[in-house]
Amino acid sequence: MTRRRTPDIESNFYIAYTDMAFTMVMVMTLIAVLVVLYGRIGWDSIQYKKAQAQVEREVKDAYAQNNLKAPYVNRGRNDPPGAQRWVFNQQNLFTPGTARLTVNSRRALLEFARVVREHDDQWRRLRIEGHTRPPRPGEADNWQLSAARAEMVTRVFSGAGHIPAYKMAIAGRAGQNPIFKASQTGNERVEILIEYANSAK
Repeated sequence: MTRRRTPDIESNFYIAYTDMAFTMVMVMTLIAVLVVLYGRIGWDSIQYKKAQAQVEREVKDAYAQNNLKAPYVNRGRNDPPGAQRWVFNQQNLFTPGTARLTVNSRRALLEFARVVREHDDQWRRLRIEGHTRPPRPGEADNWQLSAARAEMVTRVFSGAGHIPAYKMAIAGRAGQNPIFKASQTGNERVEILIEYANSAK
């Protein structure tokens, strides 16, 4: 009687073992990549959290001492890690429908510029965005007014605010990014995005 060999069973075992080991290596590699990626994003947010909190506290204190209406931080936007977005309502800055500053708006902007300038070693750029109300049916977006408002704020910052122009960028967003659905006038605003980073001197 001839004894039957079972090479197929042995080879199938090694193939299955090799396949399982390869799958484990691929899964571990994917997990490592995700940990590094999300860890980096989380670290970017954490390492600038203290600076952001300090600037926010100082801005609120400065505005309270000078009896000015303070801007607020919009935390609902999907901004890059380490960024802080400040919102100035149009009523506090410009006469309606124009890019002309109101009586107190220049003081308000310069107070903000002073606080930000005192922490210029902690941020690399200010991004200044002008926003108008969303257009009504049949209307065109007011790109020109939104850009003019952002430019006016930048001129104040780079002039009497003593913030270097090369550390700022402007953008006109028109009515493309409303923050209020029900309010038209509430969407008229300027937003200043502080991008925190270790700035090389």
